[in-house]
Amino acid sequence: MAIRLKLGNYETVQDDPLGRSFIGYFPRMTEAEAWKTGRGVWRMNADKATRQRFAVIVGEGLIRAVGEITGVAVHGDRVALEGAVLTDGHPVRDAWLNQPDPVANGSQNPVGYCELPEEKPFIYRPCACGCGDPTDRDFLPGHDVRAIQARVREHFDGSPLKFIQWVDGTLAGSATGAG
Repeated sequence: MAIRLKLGNYETVQDDPLGRSFIGYFPRMTEAEAWKTGRGVWRMNADKATRQRFAVIVGEGLIRAVGEITGVAVHGDRVALEGAVLTDGHPVRDAWLNQPDPVANGSQNPVGYCELPEEKPFIYRPCACGCGDPTDRDFLPGHDVRAIQARVREHFDGSPLKFIQWVDGTLAGSATGAG
């Protein structure tokens, strides 16, 4: 799924958590400007946002920018997307730039989610445990535990206690500037 963020009208702002001087849509806005103002800050679920790969920024009913999400930043009760505008030639951008809002459902909520057919080849990646099975998250369910257990067996003689002591020692060392 992609996140749809619908811009309101242009307005100047002060003390913006992202350092912007304005938010909202204005005519002749560039894709970079639409991404800059549209990527945040919004009331949305940060966990759900991190599971999405693409965001579309809508102004006056049309998609003004399409970006790839690389992370999120939480600012109090609001979330900003991290990432970049897709370049000319990317299939998701080319299919959706300047097209009508894909979540045109009459809702006043500026944050919405939608499936874009062109994003499917980009959503799935190999599970990080090394099994090679495709997933739209870092790990398939339960495979994160499988990956941790394999490392405990390989590097800590199968002892979870040794692993925990190593993690605690490593974190304590980096907190004091050592290690």
